[in-house]
Amino acid sequence: MTKYYKYGQNIVKTLLDLGYQAFFVGGFVRDYLLGIDVSDIDITTNATPNEVEKIFKETKATGVKFGTITVFLRGYQYEVTTFRTEGKYINYRKPENVSFAKSLEEDLKRRDFTINGLAMDISNKIIDLFNGKEDLDNRIIRSIGNPDIRFKEDALRILRAFRFVSKLGFNIEENTLISIKKNMNLLTKIPIERVMIEIKKIFSNFNYIKTISLMNEANIEQAFPELKKGINLLSSMDNYSLSYLEFFSLCFYLNKKGIPEKWRFSNKELSIINNIIELINLVKNNKFNEEIIYRFGMDISLSANNILRIFDSSKNQEKEIINIYKKLPIYGKNDLVFKGRDILKITSFSNLETIGSIIDDLEKQVVTGKLPNHYSSLKKYVLDLLETKYGKR
Repeated sequence: MTKYYKYGQNIVKTLLDLGYQAFFVGGFVRDYLLGIDVSDIDITTNATPNEVEKIFKETKATGVKFGTITVFLRGYQYEVTTFRTEGKYINYRKPENVSFAKSLEEDLKRRDFTINGLAMDISNKIIDLFNGKEDLDNRIIRSIGNPDIRFKEDALRILRAFRFVSKLGFNIEENTLISIKKNMNLLTKIPIERVMIEIKKIFSNFNYIKTISLMNEANIEQAFPELKKGINLLSSMDNYSLSYLEFFSLCFYLNKKGIPEKWRFSNKELSIINNIIELINLVKNNKFNEEIIYRFGMDISLSANNILRIFDSSKNQEKEIINIYKKLPIYGKNDLVFKGRDILKITSFSNLETIGSIIDDLEKQVVTGKLPNHYSSLKKYVLDLLETKYGKR
């Protein structure tokens, strides 16, 4: 953080020395004042993107349409953006056009929340045009200006407000929350991929329990009815632990209508969610055992257990799952010391489909502890099975 900020000051100083204005801005200033380590430093300036590219040696035009040039210095990177104003917003998400502004004030007043509308000069003096510092002190998320206008410009700001609750543990200011409730249905206009990114960020932070309760209070089911039962249930609890995919698994399990196609999960994520839901249905009235844990793996088993203990904390089987998994004699079919090719070597039997079934049987016998994973034991079992069931040796 210290070096990152120090080299950022070098960028600001370089711009100032050349007669430009330059300030640290936005989330960096917010987190700097809160004493939170940051991974991004944003700088705003009246230098145009072309001028920024000429001033600094290592740059990349990462968002030139919006006036942003990434400057690289000493292994760090900085988003340097020209003061700007924004035209009419389209599709409740992005401005139709961006114009360069002449003043810092014009740039700051287009931003979403007061705590993100702060700027800081090279001497650490805070420029606070919207009482963002006071809202930071009072731990409040408040819209800059009319919240209805802000959310109709960019409906994703609704989820950003929830994300900041999750990150900072703040409350949402009353009028801002009223506006969120009023405009919640606008989230249906936002590409689902952007929605999912924000929800994932919510669950990557510490205060998601508080956030889920606020989302319930704000009636997020207006936009996503399939999440209603899960969010309602979680809002009645004050202590639980869920990952992003576990949250969706819970919601879709309770919704009992499968995974709606509009949610654009990767194939891997879809597989995880479907496996968790299948496992919940399998063990909701039973205990985890070797065969189940072997089939689904420890991670899926722990995720299913994590959800099941939301319904009944007394049924938490986390320790048992871990112990069973550690003691499994094999973790996959390839771990069997006796394989299909061994059957072909020691017998004249050659039906590949049947051989596959025999190996599946061996796998089950070993996993459940009925046979040791020893070559001689498995060989004897197979020879006896071939003789008694197929009349072959």
